[in-house]
Amino acid sequence: MKPPLCLRPWRCVDRIISFNMDDIQLHDHTQPLPKRPVSEARITDCRVMPWPDGTRVTVEMGLTPFSIFPSIDVSIMTPDGELLRYVSLVGAMERRPAPTMWLPRGIPRGTLLVAVMEVLGEDEPQQVVRAEFAVAGPIVRMSVQPPVGSS
Repeated sequence: MKPPLCLRPWRCVDRIISFNMDDIQLHDHTQPLPKRPVSEARITDCRVMPWPDGTRVTVEMGLTPFSIFPSIDVSIMTPDGELLRYVSLVGAMERRPAPTMWLPRGIPRGTLLVAVMEVLGEDEPQQVVRAEFAVAGPIVRMSVQPPVGSS
């Protein structure tokens, strides 16, 4: 006999709840996280998640803690630099923004594209991160190294 549904906290109705351990931010709550100004906001990691049907791509970015919301531009381009899709996150409020963009129709599965993420500064981008991915291909995970000389 199965226990009642309420005694199985890892289940929600008949679906198993799943999560990525990287998405859980563990820290000592007695000491607040350091908040940086927008000029020090950086992308720490990213995941480019092409949808299996080849119609969309989700670009998820991990950001450093910040006190003023940074603005981020995300572009999908061909390796030759042709812009296919573009979204601008003005004042990104989340620590892990993840915009999903429709890809143009007719792009064959397996075609290589580039996701370009730019943390915007006053005059020019503060940081540019590029990640290659294949349409309807596997998820691309990337850790971003801080620039030399930064803490």
